[in-house]
Amino acid sequence: MSIMKNAHVSSCANPRCEKKFKRLGEGKLFVRPTDKKDSHNVPKALWLCPECALLFDLRYDRVLEEYSLVRRRDVA
Repeated sequence: MSIMKNAHVSSCANPRCEKKFKRLGEGKLFVRPTDKKDSHNVPKALWLCPECALLFDLRYDRVLEEYSLVRRRDVA
């Protein structure tokens, strides 16, 4: 499991992947809830490239207010 505090939608949320976000419809887009302390109240988005989306999911922890990269259970 890998925690991504500074990940953003411009590149894959997997810290080991360097793929850049190019267009909607490829991979998986996750919109995380706004931070309670965020005065701008703008939702944040994270993206997994198509290859990483086959192997991983993002799990949101409401207590820590962050996503973790987790291996998908349906992957052999």
